[in-house]
Amino acid sequence: MVKRWTWTLLAGVLLLVGLAGCGFQLRGHSQLPFDSAFVEANANSGLAKALRESLALENKLADKAENATIRVLLAEESRAKSILALSGGGKVREYRLTLRFLFAVYDAKGRELVAPSEMVQVRDYSYNDSELLAKTVEETTLYRSMEQNALQQVLRRLSFIPR
Repeated sequence: MVKRWTWTLLAGVLLLVGLAGCGFQLRGHSQLPFDSAFVEANANSGLAKALRESLALENKLADKAENATIRVLLAEESRAKSILALSGGGKVREYRLTLRFLFAVYDAKGRELVAPSEMVQVRDYSYNDSELLAKTVEETTLYRSMEQNALQQVLRRLSFIPR
């Protein structure tokens, strides 16, 4: 029994050392290198809402552009749903969902800190007419997941802004 416990402990230690040695670390709390940010976006943008909430949790959200040290621009956010595959009978078998937006960051004087760049999230999912409600819920869930991934990308980009 003691031998088994020893081998389990040894395996655990080796696993931790291996993970630490390869550079693995949990995605913890990121340090944002600015005092406050104003998010400029469409009022209906789910991504902008999530970014504002995340910045508010960090006490980094400015209520006006004049009060912010940086201005984050999220523009041209669009969602698209396209047919990816059809069955032999001409019915839809797969859809592709796309979330696309333009992202840029400017300082208080209007100088560009992060050049405008397009960010795209894509997800594919199977479709069946007989499971309409479930597939509608799946589509909503996939869009939420895409927004969360996009938010993480934006936050990572913001964490590397030069001071």
